[in-house]
Amino acid sequence: MRIAGGLLLLALTVTLAACGSATDRAAETTTTVHNVPELKRQCNGSKVAAKRARQRRKLNSDLRRMRVAAATVKGYTQNGNAALNNAVDRFEIDVAGEALPVHERSRYIDRAAALVGPRCYLCFQALEANRPIAAGAKLPCD
Repeated sequence: MRIAGGLLLLALTVTLAACGSATDRAAETTTTVHNVPELKRQCNGSKVAAKRARQRRKLNSDLRRMRVAAATVKGYTQNGNAALNNAVDRFEIDVAGEALPVHERSRYIDRAAALVGPRCYLCFQALEANRPIAAGAKLPCD
């Protein structure tokens, strides 16, 4: 009887110890998650004029490339062609840089959408989906 009582006490102690440590682990996880630093967005662009000028040059070059690629598409298509898709992809990568203010990047997307909109439905949708300001904004800068 003493052995059974001792085993019961041991089992109860282990169970309570396990419960406490699980709570501590959950608290550590919660604390760790909340201590993760948030990514600071550059909504107003870079303070360095050279970085802003470099991104403008890239985006203007991308717009020229996109204009040439859009001219190769005859009529209106769902998917465009390889040249137009590559030009849109390059533009999307370059416009994601944060050297320019959000509103200026949005104006570049407007220009690109005006170029590809009459030629490629999905290209236009890709540009609109990645717009930095809109109802479903990806960049909380307004």
